[in-house]
Amino acid sequence: MDRPYPPASLLELSGLSDFGIRLTPAPDVWEWLQAEILADTGTIHNEDHAHLLDADIRVMWASSSFAKQGRTVLGQAEQVAFRAGGWQKARMEQQMHDWFGDVPAFIITLA
Repeated sequence: MDRPYPPASLLELSGLSDFGIRLTPAPDVWEWLQAEILADTGTIHNEDHAHLLDADIRVMWASSSFAKQGRTVLGQAEQVAFRAGGWQKARMEQQMHDWFGDVPAFIITLA
């Protein structure tokens, strides 16, 4: 299975968008991770990550990295948690449903 790459249209937006960093779902990345890293038949299988095979994870591409404490962040895994209520929470949940069809437990974002 070939390694997935971000869509060219997303990369073209890097630095040009009025929104700053643009994000888009990357289901092909999760499929690749499952096949090549998590599955024991994968070409770069890592047994340490086998517990993630059944995890509720979605992956996103970001149009660029960001800086944190003087370092460039190219990837991040996070638990999905809405620390808001009312319409703020509704907007966040709606965005998850629009992107993924549900609200996942975890999101991995890659630049």
